[in-house]
Amino acid sequence: MKIFFNWCDNFHDNSEWSNDEEIFSLCIIQREGSFATARVSIKAKKLEHKFARIGIEKNGQIKTIFRGKLISFPIGCEDSTMTIEILSEPNDYQTQLQNFSQKNREQYEAKNPEIIFDDLFFSEKDNPTIFLEGSSKIFYWNMATGKLSLSDINHGEKTFEISKQDILKNSTKIKLAREPYGKIRLNLSASWIQKVYGYVNLMPMIAQRFCFNRLNSFTNLAPCFRNSSQNGYSLIFNDVKTINPNGGGVLNRFPEVSNPIKIKNNHGEKFAKFHRFYFDGKFVLGWEYHQKRTENVCVSICDKNYSRHKDISIKLGAIQLSKNYPRWYAFTNYLCADRVIHDGWIYECNIPHDSNENFDESKWRKIQKIPDALKDDQLSSFFATDRGKSAIRYALRKMAALINFSRRYVTINFTLDANKFSDISVNDAIKISDLYSHPITAKVIQTKLILNEKNRLLNISVGYSPDNISDIFKLVKNYDFEINPDEDRIEISDIVKNISIENDPESQENLLTSQTFSSESAAVNFLKKHPTKIHVDLHPISQKREIVRTINLKNLEI
Repeated sequence: MKIFFNWCDNFHDNSEWSNDEEIFSLCIIQREGSFATARVSIKAKKLEHKFARIGIEKNGQIKTIFRGKLISFPIGCEDSTMTIEILSEPNDYQTQLQNFSQKNREQYEAKNPEIIFDDLFFSEKDNPTIFLEGSSKIFYWNMATGKLSLSDINHGEKTFEISKQDILKNSTKIKLAREPYGKIRLNLSASWIQKVYGYVNLMPMIAQRFCFNRLNSFTNLAPCFRNSSQNGYSLIFNDVKTINPNGGGVLNRFPEVSNPIKIKNNHGEKFAKFHRFYFDGKFVLGWEYHQKRTENVCVSICDKNYSRHKDISIKLGAIQLSKNYPRWYAFTNYLCADRVIHDGWIYECNIPHDSNENFDESKWRKIQKIPDALKDDQLSSFFATDRGKSAIRYALRKMAALINFSRRYVTINFTLDANKFSDISVNDAIKISDLYSHPITAKVIQTKLILNEKNRLLNISVGYSPDNISDIFKLVKNYDFEINPDEDRIEISDIVKNISIENDPESQENLLTSQTFSSESAAVNFLKKHPTKIHVDLHPISQKREIVRTINLKNLEI
């Protein structure tokens, strides 16, 4: 097996081979998930190139086994030789990572719609390797091509079969790592601002406190309905006007004047009647309640065969329930192209209008559904939503990946003849037929190729699980759980504590008819001192500094 060393103009140079250096020794090491590193001893000289590739000749063909970029200065010099170090990190590795991660995320989500990769766990600025935390996959960099692919921690792309006869004598070493995890307990936390909005037309409720179920008085009631705000309440619409209650009918059910009022002075005695005013319209009160909420989900994955345990905590990123759009408001002027959120949807106004109590969908165009909106942000449980459940499911996959990796707790090291097995990589598995009483298959976790004048060796480390590994990710996918969305929900069923009327028209009339006035103006001035007033006592909208809810889910047994 002849070794070729070729200086290159760039990382992906595939020009014709030439043997530019005499190699005295070569050592190429690669561990799964990492770039390979080559240490090459050549004649001491001034280095003029930055890139190189290494090949071996088999059956008259030169096969590239490594390519990379020179790392800084020589790491060692001895007599007339020097040792250089080359890293198989392609110049475009960041672009490869981003493109590969995006492509595989899309494919994965298509196959697993219950899992959503979103900014609750990470952002696009994070290292793309974080996207694999919920799987049994790791990145694999091919040291011969510089191309990126995925490698499974339990299974290889190819499986090489060997026996004890292939393993160099006295080279086998077996190590036991820590006991696999028997229990991983998760605390998944989410915080958000719960928003409760509402409005009510108080006019019908106030009218019921008056005789005839109509707002009426001998004084003007309009000043009672003034713009004010109190304890989270605000007046969002006010349109109070006088009306003719009898409306031209013949029954005249509603009295329009008072009983006679005595006027007595030097000119004699007479009686006057005061006009009774009736009012109607709308007096709409709105409320807005903001409450910080934190929700903790506690769940464990358990394997009764092991006792080692681990607690992990994950705090989700900021949850923006209603994105960047305002909610829809009643009694508001909307123009074309205005966008709002209503009932979990984004709408765009296509007809300018003043909104009333009810959302008029004919004046709006649906843009898209908001998957993370909580129906106007009112629900008290984030984890009861589809997005919240998806977050739980993905966190469970991260736990499953930890358990899955910990089960590979037996490491077997041995040495093979590189002339026969130089093709083995960290993306492969090895089946050993007779190391134990039964054949075993283990995933390669590290290769170390040693080529020099005396030796052609391949040191191999494999990770092996003596247990029968169940498909833990399938168990996670089928794990069934329910979360009550209504627990601790804020209910504002009746915002009005009491409505009282001061100097109602009957009281005004009794005051007027029980006295004698010197003139009509004196009676009017007296009436002005006893105007009808409406007092509405509201339940206070108070909020706590934070409302915390803990949800304990059943354990997932594996």
